[in-house]
Amino acid sequence: MPSTTPTTGPDREPEVEVRVRRPAEEPEDEGPGIGAMAAESLRALREASRDNVFRAAMAVLVVALAAKVFVLNASYFVEDDFLFFGAAYATDLTPDYLFSLHKGHFMPGAMFLVYLQTAFWPYNWWVSAGVMLGLQALALLVFLRLLWELFGRRWALLIPFTVYALAPLTIPVLGWWAAALNAVPFQLAILLALLWTVRYVRTGDPRYGWWTTAAVVFGMFFSVKALFLPSLLFVFAVAFLYPGSLFAGAVRAFRAHRAFWAAMVAMTLGYLVLYLVSQNTGSGTEGAGVPEAEAAAELLRRMLGQVFPVGALGGPFEWAIITPAGGLIEPRGFVVLGAGVMWLVVVLSSLWLRGRAWRAWALLLGYLVFVDAIPTVIARGRGHGLAGADPRYVADAALVFALCLALAFLVVREQRARESVSTAGVPLTTRAAPGRRARRNRAVAAAVLTAGYAAGALYSTYTYAGTLNGDRLREYMDNVRASMADLPEEGAFYPRPVPEDVVLDWNGDRRLTSYVLPPMAPERDGDRFAHPEQGAAAYVFDDEGTLVPGEHTLFSSTFLPGPEDECLGTLEGAVSWPALAQGGPQQVATVAYTADADTQLVVSVGGGWIEAVLPAAPDGGFWHLPVPQQGDRLSLLTEGDELCMTAVAIGGLAPDAEGGHPIPLSQEEPAEPGEGTGDGAEDGDAGEAAEGE
Repeated sequence: MPSTTPTTGPDREPEVEVRVRRPAEEPEDEGPGIGAMAAESLRALREASRDNVFRAAMAVLVVALAAKVFVLNASYFVEDDFLFFGAAYATDLTPDYLFSLHKGHFMPGAMFLVYLQTAFWPYNWWVSAGVMLGLQALALLVFLRLLWELFGRRWALLIPFTVYALAPLTIPVLGWWAAALNAVPFQLAILLALLWTVRYVRTGDPRYGWWTTAAVVFGMFFSVKALFLPSLLFVFAVAFLYPGSLFAGAVRAFRAHRAFWAAMVAMTLGYLVLYLVSQNTGSGTEGAGVPEAEAAAELLRRMLGQVFPVGALGGPFEWAIITPAGGLIEPRGFVVLGAGVMWLVVVLSSLWLRGRAWRAWALLLGYLVFVDAIPTVIARGRGHGLAGADPRYVADAALVFALCLALAFLVVREQRARESVSTAGVPLTTRAAPGRRARRNRAVAAAVLTAGYAAGALYSTYTYAGTLNGDRLREYMDNVRASMADLPEEGAFYPRPVPEDVVLDWNGDRRLTSYVLPPMAPERDGDRFAHPEQGAAAYVFDDEGTLVPGEHTLFSSTFLPGPEDECLGTLEGAVSWPALAQGGPQQVATVAYTADADTQLVVSVGGGWIEAVLPAAPDGGFWHLPVPQQGDRLSLLTEGDELCMTAVAIGGLAPDAEGGHPIPLSQEEPAEPGEGTGDGAEDGDAGEAAEGE
């Protein structure tokens, strides 16, 4: 004999009213305080900890966190991470710094975290990774709470929870700190906003409305994608929380909670204006722009046709394209085909079981197109479409996929309550409920598919860790840290590019050691790296991160005395040569000389003048001066015959592990125009005058 519930039975009217919204336990103008709510939350947590579903979810969470720690252990700072530290060190904590764009990203919250770490824990990987890992763990817990809130306690919650917890699409974005600063807080903001929206719609408690607003603002402080978060909340609520068709649900939403949704619209418009103002005040060289048709098409093909379909189902299993920041997704044809078949099976099965499942898949498709694809095309759709192979651009879609998977197969409490009301008084045998064997078969199939997904996802995570070069980057920074701990008191530190696997070449002067490494220097020495000065010795970092003496490269313009001369000739202390001075922070002028007393020297390039006082060096010495000016002549002015210049060079410096002469005294290759190696009397105007004497 089938059992009956208090609300339904074969021959009886409902005894208890079925509500979509939870009954309020207190009057609307009163409510529990923060302390009471905290106590209630702790009590609920203690009760949940004794629940087997919760315990199973915690086991999944532990496995997921272990996999993420494995990846973080193989990763390290790379590319934009160094640019963040350099920018934070070079400025103060001002609104201009917080609200500036970084490669099109508007993220004052992330910039604040960067500034905070630069001030207290510069280049401490586990502080950076630990904060992001903690936020990711919190996001997973909130996701579990959201599922519990939407569907009630059931074992089926473990399926979408596992999908999100182990999603390979969320791994690359967590392993790169610069990307995690955007994506991980944004994922947390999405989940908090959804959870509190559900509670607000169900109870009408204005506090949940305010908390939802705070969650949206929190997301906007970390990711430009949060511009679309109010729209996501509205579509989600209309599709699954309000009764009736989509149109009827939208009407009910504005009638019941007009102020709340008006606030969401206002935040969207206000944020859009703020971002556009920031974009217009930026340099205009990075970020949003008009996409190119061919590049945009390739980007969309990769993102929507390969990366998301494969990654959402636990792939790609192997990472075909390796970059300094990790692997990208370019799956083989049979992997894409297999993923397509699985998607058909999942979607069609959900539609067969629940006709309203199409709403969930429509929500996912809309999110992919409007939140992930279109903004990425605007930001990266110029040049080459390879950006579409980067899973970081769809990391947040893995979360939405897990939620939509649950919405497609499970029934939210609102719909379950409405179905109970509509079937009251109807014998249970007339309901289209599956039999015990069918339910068992479905459970077994779901468990097998979930286990297969988990295995594939963990394998993809494992192979992704193999694409990271954290050991190499960590070794470089350890060498820098060791050099910083034992800096020479005398001499100057001059910039040169860090290795390509640390910061890519296209970042220009931001990849110089003078920009990247000063945060690691002791406080009193940071400016010596950031703003190089003059000195008797020159030091640079080699490609291994060790501070060594510097010497001019063969591309420097070099001037030496003739074979029969000891000093470069001058005309009453003045001399000028044609030289290829390209300018920039790497350009250094070096003078090798002898002098019995301190002597003044003036160096001129491109109309700019730099003064120096060369210390006495009877047995010979060197003096190095940063010369950032650009020009086609190098001019020197000295105090008559008191200074004997035995060599002069201008150009960039390279590591000289042997610590020899900083100016190449011979060249194996012919010099470029202006790079004379003969006597000064043959190389410049002053030399011609000296011959006349």
